[in-house]
Amino acid sequence: MRIGRGVRVVLFDLDGTLIDTRSRFYVVFNESLEKFGLPTLTRDTFDRFYRNASLGELIPENLETSFWDCFLESYSKTSSPQECRIPGSKLALYELKKLGMDVGIVTGRIADVESVWSELERHELAQFVDTVVTRSKEQNTNTDYFSKEHNLLEALESLGRSPFESVFVGDYVADIRSGKRIGAVTVAVLSGGVKREILARENPDLILESVANLPPIIKDQS
Repeated sequence: MRIGRGVRVVLFDLDGTLIDTRSRFYVVFNESLEKFGLPTLTRDTFDRFYRNASLGELIPENLETSFWDCFLESYSKTSSPQECRIPGSKLALYELKKLGMDVGIVTGRIADVESVWSELERHELAQFVDTVVTRSKEQNTNTDYFSKEHNLLEALESLGRSPFESVFVGDYVADIRSGKRIGAVTVAVLSGGVKREILARENPDLILESVANLPPIIKDQS
């Protein structure tokens, strides 16, 4: 698949795409289940649902919005000593900047932008990033709670770019759906742990093992 010669900006999801935060996800998900009086999960059960992108099935429909609001706010205020950069992510961002690409982070976390910048600094990624966009608690959730369409467009506007100049890289189903809806090239990465066949159902333009594989593809087609 050709990414195209018109690409000028690469937008990235954060968790599972640039930083390995699955241990944090597990802890905060169980804490949120407890707060809502729902059964908690063993790590094996959590991993099984996570790999199948089906954790949402465990949340009753009437609690969905309040549960995920609680989860995403708590998630943004938590960290784990096990967290680290996805292997090759720092070099990938460095190489993309060398190619002249704008680089943005679009995360579903309900958090202030400054906290995400601090985390990027901690993982030695901030120097390669041009803009960061987070999710607002008031964001419209009428169609898809995890949609990032609005956030992607906000990031592109801040960079003075159009969707048709962009690539969006993510590890989850909603990332691919959001990128496709705005007309971006979509790249699914397996580094977050979701099964390849689950991501493939969303018809991303590319499926890669991780962001480490992306710069050579963009370089060859630019």
